[in-house]
Amino acid sequence: MKQLQKYLFVVLLIILSIPVSGQRLVQDPKLTKGVLKNGFSYYIYPSDVGDHQSSIQLFVKAGSLQEKDSQRGLAHFVEHMAFNGSKNYPKNEVITYLESLGVKFGADLNAYTSYDQTVYKITVNTSNLKQLEKTIDIVADWAFELSFDSLEIEKERGVVIEEWRTKQGASARLSEQYLPLIFHQSRYAERQPIGTLDILRHFKHSEIKGFYNEWYRPNLLAIAVISNQNVGAIEKYIKEQFGKAKNLKNSAERVVYNLPKHNDTLYSIATDKEENDIDYSYITKLTALSQINSVDKFKELLVRSFFNGLSKKRFERLTQRNSIFKSGSMSDIDLMPNIEVAVGGAALFESDIASGIKNYITEQQRILKYGFTSEELSDYRKEFLAQLNRAAQNTKTSAISVIESVKEDFFNGNTVISREQRLALQQQLQSGIDSLTIMSFIGKINQPGNTVVMLTGPDRVKHILPNQSQLQLWQDSISRLPLERWSDHEIVPTKLLTSSPIPSKVLKKEYIAEIDLHKWQLANHTTVYLKQSKGRKDHIQLTGFRQGGYSVLDSTDVVNASFAQSIVAASGAGNFSRRALSKYLTGNSATAMMVLSKYREGLAASASLKDIKTMFELLYLKWTEPRVDRDVFELQKRKALESVKNKENSITSQYNRLITQKLSGEENEEIDENRISNDLVLNKILPTYHKRFNSAKGFEFVIIGDFELDAVEQYVTTYLGGLPSSDLVEDNKAKPLPVGENASILMKAGETDRATVNIIFQNSNVVNDYPEIITYEILQEVLKVKLRENLREKNSGVYGVAVNVSATSIPSTLLRARIGFSCSPEKREFLIEQANKEIDLIAKNPAYIEKELDNIKKQLMVTYDKQKDKETFWSAELRNHIYYHFKDWSLFTKYPEMVSKIQSKDISQAIKKLLLQGTKVTAVLTPEDKLDNTKK
Repeated sequence: MKQLQKYLFVVLLIILSIPVSGQRLVQDPKLTKGVLKNGFSYYIYPSDVGDHQSSIQLFVKAGSLQEKDSQRGLAHFVEHMAFNGSKNYPKNEVITYLESLGVKFGADLNAYTSYDQTVYKITVNTSNLKQLEKTIDIVADWAFELSFDSLEIEKERGVVIEEWRTKQGASARLSEQYLPLIFHQSRYAERQPIGTLDILRHFKHSEIKGFYNEWYRPNLLAIAVISNQNVGAIEKYIKEQFGKAKNLKNSAERVVYNLPKHNDTLYSIATDKEENDIDYSYITKLTALSQINSVDKFKELLVRSFFNGLSKKRFERLTQRNSIFKSGSMSDIDLMPNIEVAVGGAALFESDIASGIKNYITEQQRILKYGFTSEELSDYRKEFLAQLNRAAQNTKTSAISVIESVKEDFFNGNTVISREQRLALQQQLQSGIDSLTIMSFIGKINQPGNTVVMLTGPDRVKHILPNQSQLQLWQDSISRLPLERWSDHEIVPTKLLTSSPIPSKVLKKEYIAEIDLHKWQLANHTTVYLKQSKGRKDHIQLTGFRQGGYSVLDSTDVVNASFAQSIVAASGAGNFSRRALSKYLTGNSATAMMVLSKYREGLAASASLKDIKTMFELLYLKWTEPRVDRDVFELQKRKALESVKNKENSITSQYNRLITQKLSGEENEEIDENRISNDLVLNKILPTYHKRFNSAKGFEFVIIGDFELDAVEQYVTTYLGGLPSSDLVEDNKAKPLPVGENASILMKAGETDRATVNIIFQNSNVVNDYPEIITYEILQEVLKVKLRENLREKNSGVYGVAVNVSATSIPSTLLRARIGFSCSPEKREFLIEQANKEIDLIAKNPAYIEKELDNIKKQLMVTYDKQKDKETFWSAELRNHIYYHFKDWSLFTKYPEMVSKIQSKDISQAIKKLLLQGTKVTAVLTPEDKLDNTKK
């Protein structure tokens, strides 16, 4: 607390020295920023996280808007080529080198291209300046020295086409109908970053080289470095590496493109046979907020944040009070850096399309006419100030937040301010945001015309969708109605609990020295594990669990049990309605939720230390006095029925159902529309729920946080020890997990020119413990790398390959390995064959994966070093250790040793034993007209 008080005192001093309204913001003094003579920009910020992780990004002020007609899609293609050869890193060697440092392709090494910018990202372990300099060399290669080898371009052509293919489907076909209206008569409508298939297939190599040479020039580039290495040395090296590059003479001007205004409202009503959801939405194009470089502009941004937060709360409350539409929203955002838009809409029920739209428009107009109540604003301000208080407790600046601020500076001209100044400004300016301020903001975004209204849905509802005239009539007529002001007053009880629990004694205290863990056994037959951690200051996290779940209930209870968690969580508790409970907790950090899944019941709670009592009281209340609110039940049931109906019409859901049936056999118990209609009953939810929560006997709790044992003991004995502890009655024993049977599935459906492939292995002859779990994780990563090299890099057949290998021992042991990818229907058989060949190669030849194994071990250690001191790591891993009854604490005490001992032969043996000797399901989903065209 002393640290927090000291920090807040510093913030107060900053508040007193903040520039008055209208003055410019002050750049963060920790930021080193410069522009070289050739126009190249650089940003350097010292990392205070304490590890050797450095974040390096390259910013390019060029994207698809800068493409010529013959180059559509090539800004994005250039991004791909950065990983396929440069002066100092030919072919894929940049990936190989960075992976040898523990970098994971995709997670730590990535890039993206949008309409007006391209960004490359590296997060790497740099324990010394030389390592950081080598990474900066890579960025310099990206900026000025890409090779564009002809063979590599042709190989990557297939990969980019496969990325294009992943974006096809119902959503893409619908967007083709409404995007031309959103981007009405603008260059944006003709410059989707992914490009056109025709150009991707046929562009000349000179086109991509031309784009790179034209737009990757120093005065359009910047590097950002967040590192704990010496700032002066980094700056000197950047000047050496980037200062010699020259700008092209007579280079093209970088034009800033806007959206032309239109005085009318445009309408798009679009359907697709593979779409399932029905959505009504609108977008109003506005004048963008200019550069955030003054106190006035910062306040405008803060007012917008208040409006968005208030609107979010209003629509959350609306969907709690009625079930006319599933969900709604209304906000003000940046569509592009220079294009601000007001957007909103509602997800609709098929049986209430017209009334749902009219109800949404009514609530939209209510906000536009009256804004928000003083009560709403007061509640939101409490939450906002509580968030500021929690932010003040964390005195370290994350690399992600710094990078985002720096990016805003380079691309949009926003001033990078320190987190201290940001908190101080927010604290100072929030008090001046009142109802009139919000109404003034609403007046700005409530402009006539320049709007696009969209209604999308499946073909099957096309005949009942309203037409443009009806939508226009509803909007016009409702906007003229004399609507009442919003009213949602709720009487809130003054305390959570009407009586105090009867505490239990601590029967036994044990200290597990090897991991600094305390174990207490309570008299109500529960066990509590306590781990003190400084990973998150003044914070506490509590989880609880017990094996069981609804798998041990009678089959007649399964439907109600499977929905009980979501329905009870969305309802109130004790004497509190949901609204009253929400108001009571406004500004309080305490959260608590109960969990009821197939094989376990549990809970999760967290709070700042100042709210620890509230957290324990809230948890006790939700455990002992749950309730089911009728409006919540009716909305959840209605959503469930429509969801099941949509799944029946969903090709993907039908495909996944076939896979599940083969994997699970007779144990695949689907909850269909008929069972929900007949078996999901309001007055059966709580009795079913109580079957698993009428007693805490056998529960194990894990508490992690920045607390003192003596201080937390009273809460543990009172609120956890006070939970009931009668004997549990179980109707059934959970059945062992089936291993399924060998099978091939070929499903013919849909029109999207894409095949979806899943290859799944299952085996029950496994051990779910350490070090075997590490072997499974390495096996997963080896497969990712080898399949990426074969299917993507070598054969240009996929954009990406998903691999997941996981094991369980509850209710029985089972390992499942899933390989998934999408591809051209014509290449599916060839790529499946290649995937199987890779698996066989790994099984037969351990030496085949030696290099990959070394890199993956480094990646595991980098990840472990980043996570091992975090509260979330300890909470999750202790929970797994206790729940699965692992034999020792080796994950926490011997992880590096266990990783180092795993050899390539162990991975080969695991492939043989776990994959090749288990059951295998190969499932393919392909479009109807492509089924029999299987040539390579």
